[in-house]
Amino acid sequence: MDQQDDIEINSLTGEFLAGAEEWEGDPRAFSWDRLRLLAQKAAHAYNEGRGPSFHALALDGVAHNEYHFRFLQYSLQAGFDPFRLASSGTGSLPGPVINHEDLAEASLANPWSEQMRNLLFEEARRRFPQLTTADGAAGRVTEDELRIIGACAASIPRELLERVSADLLSAHPKRTSKQKVNATEGYLSPAEVAAESGVPIS
Repeated sequence: MDQQDDIEINSLTGEFLAGAEEWEGDPRAFSWDRLRLLAQKAAHAYNEGRGPSFHALALDGVAHNEYHFRFLQYSLQAGFDPFRLASSGTGSLPGPVINHEDLAEASLANPWSEQMRNLLFEEARRRFPQLTTADGAAGRVTEDELRIIGACAASIPRELLERVSADLLSAHPKRTSKQKVNATEGYLSPAEVAAESGVPIS
């Protein structure tokens, strides 16, 4: 179901936040199946024409950790389309259902955000297979696809964007230096620091 009212979106968001609090309290005891089920239930909660998508409320403007990474992973597996354009309210122009620019910026400092962005890169390769061939986009990208690619360029690999327009590369923020994230600055909790060396995928 693509259209969902504010009450249902609020319920999904509350469930997501409650899970995040439980995970932060005891990461080892947390059941990832609970998050997987939520991702499956909310995969198409775009909230078309009524407000922000559920995924925007869950992922935008927060310090990402393993909980967010797995949620995005499970959401993609359940059919969530991060490259969908949707109206967030009456009369508003369609825009991405998550903030790709903010995630790209966050990926420069937060390793979990970086891994989330890598998930989107792989999804982009599946979503736009015509951009992965040797002759690139030549005549095979529709106007609708061009709008999506332009709006979501920060989550599309550079080598694919180059086959559409070099101008789109400006959507990718530049990394000035590779720096380790300082756990005391609020990016990672002690549990995340312990897991930073590897991300288990189930």
